[in-house]
Amino acid sequence: MAKNNRKALAKVTQNKKSHDIPVEYTPNDKQIVFHNIDTDICVYGGAKGGGKTCALVMDALMYAVNHPGALIYLFRESYDDLEANVIREWKTKAPKEIYEYSETKHIAKLINGSEVLFRYIANDTDAEGYQGRSMDYVGVDELTKHSKKAIQVLLSCLRSPKGFPPRFRGSCNPGSKGHNWVKMDFVEATDYGKYIIKDPVTEQSISFIPATVYDNYVIMENDPNYVKRLENLPEKERKAFLLGDWDLFEGQYFNFVRSVHVVDNMVIPKEWDRYVSLDYGLDMLAAYWTAFDPQGKAHVYREAHVPNLIISEARELINSMTLPNENIVSYIAPPDLWNRRQDTGKSAAEIFSESADGIFLIKASNDRVQGWYNMREWLRIHKVRDEQTGADIFVSNMVISSECPCLIRGISESQADEKNPSDVAKEPHILSHSIDSIRYLLSNRPAPTNPGATYYSDDDEDEDDNDLKGGYFDS
Repeated sequence: MAKNNRKALAKVTQNKKSHDIPVEYTPNDKQIVFHNIDTDICVYGGAKGGGKTCALVMDALMYAVNHPGALIYLFRESYDDLEANVIREWKTKAPKEIYEYSETKHIAKLINGSEVLFRYIANDTDAEGYQGRSMDYVGVDELTKHSKKAIQVLLSCLRSPKGFPPRFRGSCNPGSKGHNWVKMDFVEATDYGKYIIKDPVTEQSISFIPATVYDNYVIMENDPNYVKRLENLPEKERKAFLLGDWDLFEGQYFNFVRSVHVVDNMVIPKEWDRYVSLDYGLDMLAAYWTAFDPQGKAHVYREAHVPNLIISEARELINSMTLPNENIVSYIAPPDLWNRRQDTGKSAAEIFSESADGIFLIKASNDRVQGWYNMREWLRIHKVRDEQTGADIFVSNMVISSECPCLIRGISESQADEKNPSDVAKEPHILSHSIDSIRYLLSNRPAPTNPGATYYSDDDEDEDDNDLKGGYFDS
């Protein structure tokens, strides 16, 4: 199937005879790049309306035509989405004279022996059901709807007994549960599509092709109001869906602006009250040292984010990281550390308190939703007048040292739970430890009020984001 022509043409071989069959598909410039790129793995998109599903389906068709006898799998997160988008796109674009489609098996069998299987994976268990299979080509529409683990399973199936070049192709928008890993592995790793990289473990070549609705001439010509609808979305969704902004995305739980919330070279006066909060499990200790200034603002200045520590090791680490002249008012921990352990009959809180250097924990509230609401209030941005210069600056009641990268990532990348948007999603689990620790710290401690301050809603903050360059100043 010709890749460079504006009007696509399928050259299909049947019984050793070649047939030229026109295809109702005129790819745009970004879609042409996607079809021509020769990397092992390629992800396309990053915004709504960029022609992602169409590009993925047509790329699968090209592979099927160019590699007779190939086995191709196309995935979505549910059968309804598969049928409404991927299968529908196939039936609309693929020439009917070159394939037969089974409505019961959801397989398109081409006359050259290639097969396209339309499947869905709703979770990791569904993906694991494909382990051991051989796939020449794997395409995943809406990649960010899936966990990294699920996609890794599909990648492990990518091999070609017939000697065809194995290919993985994906499409995506910012947001959803896979946002963080897709952003890290494809968007940031390629510097937003500037470079082709090589996976250091598998040595597979990886590329990312950013595309927005403005690249899709079909929508721009046939439905210009679609662009207007995207432009009228709330600011956060507009930046993600219209412009492909991966730092602001649908479902982001906390409003986080690095220039306001993150402080380099944080200095803590010795007279400020200091607290240590922790979230502990064998999988991870997340401990944070926080000081409160005379106005009641929180300054998170130290982080311990370490896995696989038994309780005595966690206690020793916290003690070793606490300086001799630091006067810690209290150590705050979640209620589950007071549950008695079957092996010893003691609670984790009791074991923390044992020995000469024991740590005596204070039990925090574990009300998740109210705790998150309270944390959002602490992070809320407001505008105040600088007492020395008279200039307006943007500040928050909680700031975080740049030496706390796990907490910064946890706050900036956490998403709302899909079933309960008032709660923070518990996946990816690696993000939860740091923010849980701060939630315990702030439980039953309302954010201080700031007389004369101008508070911003999420939309207001986004509208003023070009001005959010002031933030915290050390006194």
